[in-house]
Amino acid sequence: MNFFQTTIKKIIFGLGSNLGDKNFYLDNAVAKLETELFLTNLKKSKILKNPALLLPNSPKEWDQEFFNIALSADIDLEKFSPEKILEIVKKIEKDLGRKERDKWAPREIDIDILTIENLQIRIGEKLIIPHHDLLNREFFLKTIKDVEPDWEYPS
Repeated sequence: MNFFQTTIKKIIFGLGSNLGDKNFYLDNAVAKLETELFLTNLKKSKILKNPALLLPNSPKEWDQEFFNIALSADIDLEKFSPEKILEIVKKIEKDLGRKERDKWAPREIDIDILTIENLQIRIGEKLIIPHHDLLNREFFLKTIKDVEPDWEYPS
């Protein structure tokens, strides 16, 4: 490896919850991400509360307020490939009690990989970085700016 290149990259996660004890799910997800991915230099945004994103004719009980945060940290991509990060994220969601439901249904915890520095990654439809809806979801952008005020969309 070139002495001036580093495998340490800034990663930003978007976390959300709109079922149960939302603060519990967010706090525990942050702790598990930190521990299991050996994250350093963590910065957590303030909680942004917003209405659930719903499709027309969604069941009324799905209309539950979301708590959203961004988590910025440094990660070593030599230890964790983007695919491995996604695998660990899905395991954390399951460990915290996320149930399999319809895509737009309420959820205990939702963890999205929003960006990994300026990388652009696409592995089919299962992993797209930057997150495919990043520019379409104001809550993502607001929480990112809370932890990384100088952040710009990777080009």
